[in-house]
Amino acid sequence: MKTEVTKELEKLAKKDKKLFFLTGDLGFNAFENLQKNLKERFINAGVAEQNMIDVSAGMAKMGLSPWVYSIAPFLILKTTEQIRNNICHPNLAVKLIGNGGGYGYGILGESHHMLEDIAILSSFPNIKIYVPAFSEDVKDIIYKMKTNKNPSYLRLNNVPKTKIKLGLYKPLRQLLKGNKVTVVTLGTLIHNSLDAVYKLNKKEAIDLFSVTEIPITNYLPIINSLRKTKKLLIIEEHTKNGGIGEKILTELMLKKVKVDNTIHLYAKGYVKDSYGCHLFMLEQNNLDTEGILKSLKKLYAS
Repeated sequence: MKTEVTKELEKLAKKDKKLFFLTGDLGFNAFENLQKNLKERFINAGVAEQNMIDVSAGMAKMGLSPWVYSIAPFLILKTTEQIRNNICHPNLAVKLIGNGGGYGYGILGESHHMLEDIAILSSFPNIKIYVPAFSEDVKDIIYKMKTNKNPSYLRLNNVPKTKIKLGLYKPLRQLLKGNKVTVVTLGTLIHNSLDAVYKLNKKEAIDLFSVTEIPITNYLPIINSLRKTKKLLIIEEHTKNGGIGEKILTELMLKKVKVDNTIHLYAKGYVKDSYGCHLFMLEQNNLDTEGILKSLKKLYAS
């Protein structure tokens, strides 16, 4: 998704002379054209992520529009104090872009994985989190981030080619309509969810929703679906604590929505104390197509 982000930022930078792009010494073979277009407005802050966040906060305070990039764990885990104190609490419009959310960096291991970012950031005030599901989502999300006067975080991950026809972008998009099982998926795992539904060969039975923004501001489509199906499958490449599963189940409890059977697939960490490629990590956590299919079959048969 970095390619789509770069293209959109290049367009914005031509019109908005207050736009600055800061990177923590990352982006080789991805941001060269952006650097060429931005010139002095492209800043390589070096391997000094805390300082980079503080600089971006100062820029926003001065009325500039800073966009800050690094891989997700370096951007969030190394700078949590600075994000909380200097961006979120003063409500400054800094735009954070973290690449490789979840297990995106695969074999590089725990230091390069980001499984807790949504839990961390959603506990801070004012910040909006964006998790695109399709490459086509990036254009709309970048525009929303540009116009947002609050802090925002864009969580990027690996994404395959889109196989279905998409309608207009929505923070909560319904992709399939059915009457047996409600499936809610965060971000790019929607592709595995779609593949699992097609393998189940019961497409007409599945209400499939894609979540791309947190906080979720409208739970009504999910609630209405569950009043019909009574069965829920939640899928996210994030820890159980603080992810969309916890948020959705809390909302259902508060609204007293009855659900007969719930399965929550999430990032459990390192099941067999080993690292592998992105797909390997998903398989270890039942977040691959086959793992999702297994849960779908269980709910469909219940």
